[in-house]
Amino acid sequence: MKWNWGTKIFIAIIMFMSLMIVLVILSMNQSYYLVEKDYYPKALEYQQRIDKETNAKNIGEMIQIANNGNKLIITFPSVFDPKAIDGELTFYRPSDGTMDLTVPIRLDSLRKMTFSKGDLMTGRYIIKFEYEVNNTGYYEEKTVYIEK
Repeated sequence: MKWNWGTKIFIAIIMFMSLMIVLVILSMNQSYYLVEKDYYPKALEYQQRIDKETNAKNIGEMIQIANNGNKLIITFPSVFDPKAIDGELTFYRPSDGTMDLTVPIRLDSLRKMTFSKGDLMTGRYIIKFEYEVNNTGYYEEKTVYIEK
C-alpha cells in the first residue's frame, strides 16, 4: 500500500469517526439524574419555603442533631408541644438521588426522635425538616455525615 496524501486523509477520517462513535457510546452510558424531579413547581413555591425558614429562625432555638453510635438523636425546640408537631424529615443525598429517604416526624415526650443509621449509606446527607405547629409552617436544613 502506498502512503500518499489521499490514504492519510482516509485514515484520519476513519480515526475521527471511530472517536465520535466511542464518545457517543460513552455519553449514552453515563448516568444522570435531576436534583428534583419536579423542580419547576417547587421553584414557584420557593417564597413559602423562605417564610417557613424565617419562622424557624424567629423561634430562637434550632433543631439539634446528636450522633450517638448507630443512631441519630434529633431534638426539636422546647417551645413546642411534641404532640402538636406534624411533618416530615427528608434525608437528602446530594451525590445520588436514589438514596434519599423521607420519614414522618414522630417525637417522644422529650421532643426527641431517634433514627437508626442502618437505613442510610455512608456519606453526606442534608436533613430537611419541614413541619407545622398550630398552622404555622417551619423549615430547617442540617448537614450530617453518616459513618458506620
